[in-house]
Amino acid sequence: MTRHHALAIVLALAALPVGAATPAAVTPDVPTGAAAARDAELAKLAAPIVDAFTNTAPSFTPDGRKVVFLSARDGMPQPYVADAARPDAPAARLATLKQRVGAVRPTPDGKYVLFTSDVGADENWSIYRVTIDGKDLSELTPGETLNRDAPIVARGAPGMLYYSARKVSAPASTLYALPVAGGTPKRIFGSPQPGALEDVDAAGKRALWRRFPSRTENYVDVVDLATGQAKVAYPTAGLPVAIMAAHFSSDGTRVLVSTDGGGERALIVAVDVRSGKELARYVEAKRPTGSINDLEVSPKGDRVAVKVNAGDHDEVRLLDARKLDVVADVALPLGSGTLGRFSEDGRRVTLTWSTPAAPTDIHAIDVKSAKAAPLRAEARPSAELAPVDVKIDEVKAFDGQSIPVLVYLPAGLPAGKKLPTIVNYHGGPAGVSAVRWFPVARFFLSLGYAWVEPNVRGSSGFGRAYEMGDNGPKRLDAFKDIEATGRWAAAQPWADKDRLVIFGGSYGGYTVLVGMTRMPDLWRAGVDLFGVVNLRTFLQTTSGLIREVFKVEFGDLDKDGAFLDSISPITDVAKIARPLYVYAGANDPRVPRPESDQIVAAVRARGLPVEYQVADDEGHSLARRATLLTFLSRSARFLETHLAKPAKTQ
Repeated sequence: MTRHHALAIVLALAALPVGAATPAAVTPDVPTGAAAARDAELAKLAAPIVDAFTNTAPSFTPDGRKVVFLSARDGMPQPYVADAARPDAPAARLATLKQRVGAVRPTPDGKYVLFTSDVGADENWSIYRVTIDGKDLSELTPGETLNRDAPIVARGAPGMLYYSARKVSAPASTLYALPVAGGTPKRIFGSPQPGALEDVDAAGKRALWRRFPSRTENYVDVVDLATGQAKVAYPTAGLPVAIMAAHFSSDGTRVLVSTDGGGERALIVAVDVRSGKELARYVEAKRPTGSINDLEVSPKGDRVAVKVNAGDHDEVRLLDARKLDVVADVALPLGSGTLGRFSEDGRRVTLTWSTPAAPTDIHAIDVKSAKAAPLRAEARPSAELAPVDVKIDEVKAFDGQSIPVLVYLPAGLPAGKKLPTIVNYHGGPAGVSAVRWFPVARFFLSLGYAWVEPNVRGSSGFGRAYEMGDNGPKRLDAFKDIEATGRWAAAQPWADKDRLVIFGGSYGGYTVLVGMTRMPDLWRAGVDLFGVVNLRTFLQTTSGLIREVFKVEFGDLDKDGAFLDSISPITDVAKIARPLYVYAGANDPRVPRPESDQIVAAVRARGLPVEYQVADDEGHSLARRATLLTFLSRSARFLETHLAKPAKTQ
């Protein structure tokens, strides 16, 4: 995304009628002179943090001897393989692509590794195949550009892969079959609503398909892969439910569904595939309002692994696969992550995990002992970083609810020391800020900032009612939470209230613009990464899937236009009174670049300080090392400059 600085464009924007085309792109800024020199200095400070690369998405090969995973060690995620028994052994790169890789897994026969990659982070994922020794790289889905999900291959039918896909512009999704050897994809099943493939049974006869008309109304269908016929497995009656994951049992007779059951409790329900009768139920007791985001079933049929999103952190448990009773809680440091897959012998299950002090890395959980051990042991530059203190706190909302808040501070902060403070709001809207490794936060902490992450209403992991608490007209309540958490942060003994920064990406970027238009006195500056500024133009240009799901989150473009206008920051752009840094990816399919163009043009027209960074090879992302380094150094220099100056009231 690029932007042209022209007052004529800005004036045209201000008068833009509903549904009119967005003006020409706005030219991004290019730092020169002292600004460019300072950027180079800050990039050197950021490099050790960015180079503390992540390893993710681990899967064991069928013989259990190797682990296949993604690593960003070369500047963006790429596929690797390593010895599963020797964490210190070198990892071998399986393929060399100029683009990022989004999913990776070996085939059940051990011959190949399948992975997905897109171009310029545009989310039109294509499926690739390479041998386990890194030879014969082949693109299996050339031609039509589609937003494809990760492929699944049945253990008992390794010659065929299945995947769900959709056009980025449309909500409808389709289930395809494709020979692993290559060929023409075959359409098996389609849904006019957003949907995705969840699992394929071991025999390769049936699939589980999750339909999600909205975040809180989901269904799981069982699809016959030979006929394309589908029937609802869960829920067959009752209230709308949210569904986080679904899997077949190892013998294919049951469907295990992670859900909220339409209420506040996190559940796993096991239903009979043929009759739909409920056979067993697990009710999360320790974190009842959390959500069970990950659900993995052992090929041996004896264990189920679950990851509970407890809001501010994650937890992992092992369950008995038949009774769904807890067998063990996995001992893990305070942090968050993602479950991978079981080994073929059922003795281990993979895990991705991070903490504020430990970059995201891959581990294996021993099922018998319920202990996790690293699958990689690689030195990172981050080991030299100063320690950080993490505190879980809460803020009282206007209606008495508690708003969870994470606080990160440099360790050993002297009493009375006041720091410039960044308040970072997550995306989603139904995302969550959990304790984790986050290089952006780590960098600003290293520069002497405090870093605060509120989980305002609408966040996941705190119950169904809390997540739905910002839907539609209730968005105004979430705005009150933004103000409450910002003013709370400003009042803390470690915070310099005169150097308070609002920061966020995606929906968090929208939150930045809401904060700067609705409570301009509170913030000294803002950093907006691909944030929505105009809900009308956003809903006209975003992906079809997001447009459909956001009918409940925000409103229907045809029916709720006046309300959407009232909560669009562009409506109140004249109230912005502080400097703003804006980042956009040129190929973003979720929040297309014109959203960022609009806010930059409007703020430039008012003569306020605004700096605009556009990455030509990024989408809704900071996937490349160079992009992240540039963003960190430029945004830090921008804040450094403007926080040092006396605040001016516009």
